[in-house]
Amino acid sequence: MKTRILQFSDNSKVMKIIVFTIYFIINFLFLIKYGIRQSFIHPFFLIAVFAAFHIILFYSDRYFNNSWKISTRTINVLIVFSGIFYLLLSHLITDPYSLKIDRWQTVEYSLDYWLHGKYIYATKNFMGNIPSYLPSQLLLMLLFYFLGNVGYMQAAAMILFGWIVKREFHSGKVRMTGIFLLFLSLSYIYEAVCKSDFISSFIITSFFILYWHQNNRTNYFQKPVILGLIVGILCLTRSAVVLPLVLFLCRPFFVSTWNEKIKFSVTFFLTVAFLMSTVMLPAESIDEILAYNPLAMQGQLNSAVVLVFLSITVFLSFVLKEIKHIFLWSSMIVFAVMASHIIEQILRNTAVEFLNVTYLAAALPFSIIGYCFLLQEDKFK
Repeated sequence: MKTRILQFSDNSKVMKIIVFTIYFIINFLFLIKYGIRQSFIHPFFLIAVFAAFHIILFYSDRYFNNSWKISTRTINVLIVFSGIFYLLLSHLITDPYSLKIDRWQTVEYSLDYWLHGKYIYATKNFMGNIPSYLPSQLLLMLLFYFLGNVGYMQAAAMILFGWIVKREFHSGKVRMTGIFLLFLSLSYIYEAVCKSDFISSFIITSFFILYWHQNNRTNYFQKPVILGLIVGILCLTRSAVVLPLVLFLCRPFFVSTWNEKIKFSVTFFLTVAFLMSTVMLPAESIDEILAYNPLAMQGQLNSAVVLVFLSITVFLSFVLKEIKHIFLWSSMIVFAVMASHIIEQILRNTAVEFLNVTYLAAALPFSIIGYCFLLQEDKFK
């Protein structure tokens, strides 16, 4: 079975179709959900143009002019331009209330409550929704809150993504493809306009996985204290980031020394305990915590389904051998988890307009980086 999994993981043609399809579906469902709300362009025309563009994009590498060399300077300019563009997007909407966008307001009053020692999870926003922010999300957005615009986080994540793609991949065409795929993603553009941090949490996680691999290839646990601190922070951004982190670190953890295991575990649990205390201690009672807490809000998926995906992830961690496998399988697992949540919503007869299709975007950075690994393989065959 392990051999078949590895053979499947190394089948570049199949994997390329899978991860690009994931990328396509994420943005296509976003177009369907929000494209029909506007009346300027007919939805069928939008869908046709969108599909044609992605078909051309998928096959463009075969017919790309191989004599055209893309320099590192060009990539640097593209990264800076992307950051500036997403910075401007965060100033596009000045009145989220009239457009019924609650993410912006929820982020800002959650940060304000957190900084002033108030319990954030029992307060509804102007649309009647309760915040589900874990403490690390608030921590990561703190700098941008002080800068006056939490939407700057998307610009920072875009730059981080571009930088790590440039650092990992040597082909200028692969670098440009990776940056463009995120830059042109409708779901990420929407995140920037709405000043939401959802995709950014997964971009930062994918950045960490790739950066840590680049600098600690021989032993991921050679700096256990730093690793425990970072993983503790990342695990409290979004609950779903646990899956790619487990896929990346589970097997290396078991083969590490006892000294490394203890240092990592102690640092990890202290980090988690401290961060959780900052959002839980302000509660007036245990009953309030049980009634309103971020784990309940973010853990909306059936427990049995979560356990199945977690078990699969742990198993795969002992099977997969290359960093490209981590990104390819992370994109598939995270996408499947979020798709399961949407299927549950459908089974509960949730109205189409209330389906959380944007949750699928959690797989976006993993699918893009996985696709880049496959493109780079093609370049060197």
